[in-house]
Amino acid sequence: MEFFNDMFLNTLLEMTGYRNPHLKKTNISLRNIQDSRLNSDVEAVRNCRQWLLSKIQNTFDRNRILGVVAAANKADSFLPDTIPKIIQQIADMGMKADIIIGLNHGFECPKLITRLKLFPQVEIIHLYTDKKPANNISAQIFDNRECLGEPYYLDNLSAEFSQHRIFIIHQKVSLHSSGKIRVLGDIYGSLLLKSIERGWTPPETVVTFDAETQFLIENTEPELDSNGLMLIVDRLKKSPEIDILSTRNRFVIYRKSILDGLEIIIPDFSQEIPPIQLFMNVAHGKFSGYKWSTGSGIVARTDVMISLLVVISERYPGIRLEDVQLSILAHHAGFVSDILLQSVSINRSPNIDEMTPNNSLWNDWKEQVYRWNSGYKGLELCYGKHNIKPIIDDGFPWFTITKVLDFLRALTQIKKINLSTIMENVNFLAIALITSRQIRQRASHNPDILQGDTAKACW
Repeated sequence: MEFFNDMFLNTLLEMTGYRNPHLKKTNISLRNIQDSRLNSDVEAVRNCRQWLLSKIQNTFDRNRILGVVAAANKADSFLPDTIPKIIQQIADMGMKADIIIGLNHGFECPKLITRLKLFPQVEIIHLYTDKKPANNISAQIFDNRECLGEPYYLDNLSAEFSQHRIFIIHQKVSLHSSGKIRVLGDIYGSLLLKSIERGWTPPETVVTFDAETQFLIENTEPELDSNGLMLIVDRLKKSPEIDILSTRNRFVIYRKSILDGLEIIIPDFSQEIPPIQLFMNVAHGKFSGYKWSTGSGIVARTDVMISLLVVISERYPGIRLEDVQLSILAHHAGFVSDILLQSVSINRSPNIDEMTPNNSLWNDWKEQVYRWNSGYKGLELCYGKHNIKPIIDDGFPWFTITKVLDFLRALTQIKKINLSTIMENVNFLAIALITSRQIRQRASHNPDILQGDTAKACW
């Protein structure tokens, strides 16, 4: 009930413009509730990290890199291409990969299994969850489909062990399992946390990514064979003061292709992306209010990332923007975060003419933005705008006026523009601002519910 009261009070305060003296007091009370919730979450993250460090005793596996990705419907069109590329990028660093792939809510990915069998240096380990007892409790993980015997725990490897390992977690269909944060909860809260409790020494560095992620070096049209992952891992190694290092996010249209006889989808930088996604490509990582670590490409200290995701998955089973939330918590917990502008992670954008399957009058790219805004409104209600503004802000992007030259320079870095097309692109981005406002207004009436039994399972 507390969360719904917060929603009601916040909406009421916005509608009245805080003119009523009683509502001013209510606003102070609401801010106190939001501050208290944030402080509680930050304390939980810090406590979890201290516990992890006491177990690990500052001993990490520095020969391997840990990778984590959650996957659901349509991911089999991406993973057969992206997973081998990420493994090769890690191998090019002279390291080995331990990649955990969480297949959410009964989803299977046979194309990926078929492709991975072509690589003899890769060991595939199949794991299975039992039913989640609640939407915020991680399921136990076993090495057999029947989930019999002792749960599975990661073990320590000798330095001579030379194979990459792919752990494929098949999450059982259950009432509480559907949703990205639900399978991430099983990975971080069950497999990783409990393995550390049993004496597992984790890799020092963890990489989080999405099914379609490719780590590339920033360019107007990034080269698909460039190694943006090596760039960001190397920067983190040379920067002991940094806890979380993110790529810039880069939206792109995907097209069908064939790889080893398998139909997949690959990025196509030649296609025009929708206006709001273009604006995000320009602004992310460079301007105030667009400084969150993108879940499609984060390289972080393993103890920090586990602490953040364990707390988020346990307390907020309805979160859609877990990358934004972890950025907010990291900021307030005193973790040092940065965004490496020279490295990008590729994220899929709908085609500008693509329509949503259940609404022939609503473009799919608008629906994607609507989901982001609903997630943002949920976080705003949870922590308060005053606490999240340093990381994310859905207000008017004043930097397009106060830093117009910087903004135009950023635009030319991701899109080929000349004097004859500059006004056309500026008008295109003006459409983005107008459309964004309309979508925000719609989303404000339907914020994501982050906690409780009614929290929706979201992707």
